[in-house]
Amino acid sequence: MFSNILVAADGSMGSDHAVSAAAEIAAAFGAKLTVCHVFHIPETYRDDLIGPLRDSIRQDGEDILAHAVKVAAGFGVEADSRLLSTGHPAEAITTLAEELGVGLIVLGARGKSTDGSREIGSVGSAIAAGAKASVMIVRRKIAQR
Repeated sequence: MFSNILVAADGSMGSDHAVSAAAEIAAAFGAKLTVCHVFHIPETYRDDLIGPLRDSIRQDGEDILAHAVKVAAGFGVEADSRLLSTGHPAEAITTLAEELGVGLIVLGARGKSTDGSREIGSVGSAIAAGAKASVMIVRRKIAQR
């Protein structure tokens, strides 16, 4: 059913759960797995800050991808990685998904609102609404009370 899977990683615990879920699915289906990370620098930063900021954010993104690839390897899955630096994260992820021809996009739930109105997060909501592929939102494991 899924021969090509894309999972987005942002370095959060929710992202680790998403990578784990994607790797489990990839292992079960014998699917190709690609991990991506998007970094975006707002245009409001001063020109003299852009270079050092870009380098720092790029290195952080590479570290996030290396970690995600290790998580996938723990499930016996060799994952490709892509560091994306253009466009809003939702747009960059859906564009990459179309370019790769993936059948499933996996994301961690990252909503940050305190009232619970955005439990999925704006990026996840935008991807779910605009992607041509199926989208799986993986929630963080919540401790039992």
